[in-house]
Amino acid sequence: MTGGRADVKRKSALSWKGKANLAVAVLVICLGPILIGVGSFMINADEELARTGTQATGTIVHFKDVTKASSRRMQVEFTAADGLPHRTFAAVDHDQHPVVGSEATVVYAENDPARAVVLGHESDGVWFRGVGIVLTVIFGGLGLLLCLGVGTAALRAKFRKPATNHVV
Repeated sequence: MTGGRADVKRKSALSWKGKANLAVAVLVICLGPILIGVGSFMINADEELARTGTQATGTIVHFKDVTKASSRRMQVEFTAADGLPHRTFAAVDHDQHPVVGSEATVVYAENDPARAVVLGHESDGVWFRGVGIVLTVIFGGLGLLLCLGVGTAALRAKFRKPATNHVV
């Protein structure tokens, strides 16, 4: 015999809403490190392509100068060794001011010219890694503060002396 009643349903520690909230919290806390990993992978892939790819001279065909950093992109058209025209995009820093019609150096994968980077411009992975760092700092810090608060409260409750009644 187990000592517990078999006919009584035990209530779980967390309701389904509590479990859903916990799942969302874990997802948000893990999202930052995932984005850091994806961004770093993209940056490394672009750097490897820049070292080992085939260079071509391209022409800037589109650039919209906007104040929002994530929207500052230019489009470069280049002709690969296969003789076909290809286009690629590149992120543009605020201190860079490309002019439509000017030339830019493009490095592409010889077996896949659609995989290309524009030298001197950031990889899209920089944005992902930056967002990942910000999310990790914000939500990781909040999670750490929450854990410290709960841990401190638990330790205080454990070591708190019970009240004693003195009979005089």
